[in-house]
Amino acid sequence: MLTARDGYVLEKMLRDWPPLTEEWLVLLNRKLASGCLPAGGCIPPDLAMIDARVTFRCESGLTDTRTLCLPGTYAPGSAFLPITTFYGLALLGLREGQAMTFDRPEGRRDWIVLEKVLFQPAAGGLAPEAPAEAVRSPFRVIAGGLADRAFTPANENGPGQGPGPSAA
Repeated sequence: MLTARDGYVLEKMLRDWPPLTEEWLVLLNRKLASGCLPAGGCIPPDLAMIDARVTFRCESGLTDTRTLCLPGTYAPGSAFLPITTFYGLALLGLREGQAMTFDRPEGRRDWIVLEKVLFQPAAGGLAPEAPAEAVRSPFRVIAGGLADRAFTPANENGPGQGPGPSAA
């Protein structure tokens, strides 16, 4: 099940991008056929979506942790996994414990399992709410609060007219 945003991104990729391979196009169509959550609806906290940090295991034995991303935000060697890759696209829309199989261009069948969603943007982040006593008081404006402070511009040579700005 895809979020409304993820579904929109995949539909746009289908329209605007040439398919990388026939197998990738089949996987993209499978993802789009899985359906979308209603816009503004509750997103399950264990759902893999764009910008979610996930741990996964794949057929090759690799277990890894990556952040699913759009192709423009990917940097080689980073902790990101673009959704234009087989693994990135296969993970999108899975929930913890779910697996997906797909065909590879070289003729073999591959699979991937979503182990854990470590961070999900829709869940509000990792930062806990601040305790009530730690909340700062609201900002107050005090009339004339800076009137007694002297201000010397950086280009002035002290009080009075002087010869002008000093050479830097």
